[in-house]
Parts: sequence; structure tokens; C-alpha cells
Amino acid sequence: MTFFKSILTIVFITILLGACNKNTSTSLTPTAIDSLKTVFQDINTQLEAAWNTMMQDDDDKLSNLTRILQEVEYSGDYNRLKLDSLKKDIGQLAAVRYDQQTMSDSDLINLYDSMTTQVMGEITVFTTRLSQFDQYPLMGQLLQETFEADDRILRYRIEYDRSAKQYNSFIEEHEPDLPLVAKQKVLQPKPLFELQN
Repeated sequence: MTFFKSILTIVFITILLGACNKNTSTSLTPTAIDSLKTVFQDINTQLEAAWNTMMQDDDDKLSNLTRILQEVEYSGDYNRLKLDSLKKDIGQLAAVRYDQQTMSDSDLINLYDSMTTQVMGEITVFTTRLSQFDQYPLMGQLLQETFEADDRILRYRIEYDRSAKQYNSFIEEHEPDLPLVAKQKVLQPKPLFELQN
């Protein structure tokens, strides 16, 4: 009799432990899951919008540099070798620019920034020294727009980092529930422009 009582006790405890383990896994209701999905989707939307706005502004900056050199060609008074060299420099900028994965390498960001500053400076000197510079007001306008865009890059990076931090906090806080919330099985934290200690 005592033996059967012991068996029943063990079975009862096993059932209880199983129930406890089930409760310690995700216990989100369907409504809570839908709510988390909505929040995560909003965070992703804000993150992509911040990135796309920043990249579009940078694309416009590089496009303006190209258009400036086109205006130089229209003037007919320029050093062909220097102009061709500057065109290649602009192409190199597009080739070395970071993306959402490679931006984890701060050296790459610094390289892109320093190359951009150098190319902008060389194009400014090359253009403003043209004898017919004043006769092509679009050159000056494009130069101004280029430098204004360059001044905006820091603000855009701060805004992107703010969205990336929200994303990183979400996936850290809700890690056990991510399989129910996100399509991807594994989510990695987003790198930041802000240097980490």
C-alpha cells in the first residue's frame, strides 16, 4: 500500500512540474502577441524610415557632386585630367560607403567620411577657380546644397541610432517571445553610429 502511495505521489509531482514548466514558457495571450507584433512592426518601420531618409540625402549629395562636374563640362574651360580624376573619386565614394551591416566597422565610417570631405573640398576648389564660375550660378547652388546635406548627416545618424536602440531594447526585453512576434528565427542587435564603450 505504501509502495502505491509513493508511486501516486511521484506521478502527482511530475504532473505538477510539467504544468509549472508549461507556465514558465511563453504565456502570452493571442491579444498580447498581436500587440507585440504591432509594436515591433512600428519599430522596424521607424528604423527603416530613418535609414532610408539618411541614405537618400547622401545619395542626393553624391548626385549633386556629379552634376557640378557636368556643369563644369558645359563651361568648356577646365582641366580634363582633373575632372576625370574627380569623377573617379565620386565613384569610389559610392563603392566604400557603409550599409546597415558594415557600419559596425567604425573605421569604414571614418574612411567614408574623410574621403567625402576630401572630394567635396577638391571639387569646391576646382569649380570656384574656373574663369567662368560666376556665369554658371547652378554650380554655386549645387555646392551649397552639397554642404548643407553634409551638415545634416550627423542629425540623421543620431535619429537612426535612436530607432536602432529601440529595436535592440525590444529584442532584448522580449527575447523569449520573438519566435511568436518576428518572422526571422534569429534577430541580431543593430550596430550604432555612436561609439560604444
